[in-house]
Amino acid sequence: MSLLPLREEVQVSPNEPRLFNLDSDAADKAFKTLTASTTRAVLSIIYEYPATPSDIRDEVETSIQNVHYHLEKLEAAGLIEPAGVGYSEKGTKMTLYAPANEALVLFAGQEPTYHQLRELFS
Repeated sequence: MSLLPLREEVQVSPNEPRLFNLDSDAADKAFKTLTASTTRAVLSIIYEYPATPSDIRDEVETSIQNVHYHLEKLEAAGLIEPAGVGYSEKGTKMTLYAPANEALVLFAGQEPTYHQLRELFS
């Protein structure tokens, strides 16, 4: 049993939904980031609750090194962000990760569609 709290207060305030036009560079980057099923699993977990690498490792059943690799990819793509601090049972300080946006939305359509969707999500 740890004397430290397992979680400090988490600062989760994701930005509004992120829209990806199918033809955009941002969509290309997101697709490249999300090609691996493990990366998608990590992102799904983080959308369920802010998680530490250890939490994710336990859910995905992979090595901590592999989790860190996928977290780095997601953070570099701007899909997740640090949101606080957690502690392992041994007292090791760990970063909690949360989604950078409320939702990720991929769309195909004309430029006016983008603005209509943006307005809808506002």
